[in-house]
Amino acid sequence: MSGNPNITEKKHPADKIKETFEKLKEELKTLGMILGVNNDSTTQPPASSTHSKESTKPDDKNPYHVCLQLFFSGSNSEIFQKDVTADDKKARKAAKAAEKKARAEKSVANKAAAAAGSTQQPQKKPEQAGKNQEKPKQEPKQVVPDSTEKLIEENRQLTKTTEQLAAQMESLVVVEETKTNGDLKSAIKKTTGVEKNVRHVHNVIMPSAVTFDLPKNQVKIVASDSDEGVASEIESTAISQLDDATCLAHIHPAFLTLLAQSELEKIPDVETVCIKFIKAFKEFLRDWTAEREKNQTEASSFGHDLDLAIRPQLAHLTQNGHWPLPFALGNTVRLLKRTIKRVDDQTNAECGETLQNYLEDTLSINFSSAYKAISQLLVRKIRQFKKVVVFDWCPVVNHVLLDAREQIEDMQLTVIDANSSGRGTRHVKSFVDRGYNVKYVTMKGASWASRDGAVLILGCSAIFANGAVAAQKGALASVLTANHYNIPVIVVAEHFKFIDKGQVFQRVALLGRQNIEFIQSDLVTAVVTDLRILGPTSAPAVLKAKALTDMA
Repeated sequence: MSGNPNITEKKHPADKIKETFEKLKEELKTLGMILGVNNDSTTQPPASSTHSKESTKPDDKNPYHVCLQLFFSGSNSEIFQKDVTADDKKARKAAKAAEKKARAEKSVANKAAAAAGSTQQPQKKPEQAGKNQEKPKQEPKQVVPDSTEKLIEENRQLTKTTEQLAAQMESLVVVEETKTNGDLKSAIKKTTGVEKNVRHVHNVIMPSAVTFDLPKNQVKIVASDSDEGVASEIESTAISQLDDATCLAHIHPAFLTLLAQSELEKIPDVETVCIKFIKAFKEFLRDWTAEREKNQTEASSFGHDLDLAIRPQLAHLTQNGHWPLPFALGNTVRLLKRTIKRVDDQTNAECGETLQNYLEDTLSINFSSAYKAISQLLVRKIRQFKKVVVFDWCPVVNHVLLDAREQIEDMQLTVIDANSSGRGTRHVKSFVDRGYNVKYVTMKGASWASRDGAVLILGCSAIFANGAVAAQKGALASVLTANHYNIPVIVVAEHFKFIDKGQVFQRVALLGRQNIEFIQSDLVTAVVTDLRILGPTSAPAVLKAKALTDMA
């Protein structure tokens, strides 16, 4: 042995074949354990040191096999095992076929070894092979560590908790508390026939439909899994009339017409707005008084009830107070409310007649009589100048100019307009219809018109307590041009255009967006009213005389 070291170091071919088949068998066993085959060979006899080391490998695989069992023992184990059973059977059949093939190859190797002269080793092979064939039939006990047992116990507890939660979800009932603004109570209850109307998702039962129990005069909606099964049932609809301007049932048609005309921009100036408002209120008052007479309501509360009745009408015109009323119309409404509160007659008809007379007097005094008084005062001034320049459009100015042209044959009129074909063309049209000559220029010709003219006459939207004048945009440029050529500036204003406030809104109700600008009092020569000709700083005297202040 010592003389020939190659003999000890060199392995026999049969030993190599044996080791190869042993490794193949161990790999097959490992594959079987991974796929769930319980055929571990933990009790293989240690034929040699190499065999003893290899025989411990299946024991090393035991914890991994136990972890696989722990993973598959959860809530989804039943579904997984049903899907893997067929694969297990196929794997077992494949393992058995591989073992049979291995045994056949081993027998062939044993015969070859016998022919080579080594008879001892092949004799042991069949015995070992026979033992190996018997071992898969045995079911050795698996050694489970303490940590694994804890994991299994925790998994059981989790599974039990999941089942309890699923049972609670089936009988879930959620009831809302009664709301403060109504008697609506909603509840989610378990529907009848739970077995038909539930879905199983990962062993958790979820309801597929719920029913809302609503009181009467509400809408009932029954939901189902299909769109065809959705049905709605309306028992009764509870609709209450709202006492605000958003409900058009409370708005008189006359005020609806007034707002529609303003939206269509068919109201050109504040004078027209005031006239149309008074006419609309007269229609409203007539119908409201007739309804009151029909219901035989006492006349003692006439003023109070009428004041409440007109509030929705005004709110509708101002779009619920979003935009303020024009200055002149605000004064008109203020005086009207004061008169309504002071009405004290015996019957409803008498109260209505008193207010109708007041409205007629307002139309006459504020417009017809005011136009005549202003015309008489201003025509005498025009007779001295004869060359008149006007800016933009104003009804009272147009009335004065037509009267002056009839009385003064050699009067010359020049109209300055802010834009080409603007509102100043109304003056031109009124003169041309009567056969009078007129000159028309835009703001580019304002300097030429002022140099050729003798007096500048302006209309206005309002005159404030400090004497400032609110006029159409572009009027300030005309006034500055007139002052440059030393031409007097006269502003025409009825008494209801005087206001005791200094706040200005660029957008007002019924007139849309007004292009208003302000002219300082020191740029104005005089203000002609239906009372007299006075300076712009005398506005507080007019406010006091006509009781247009809030304290009046």
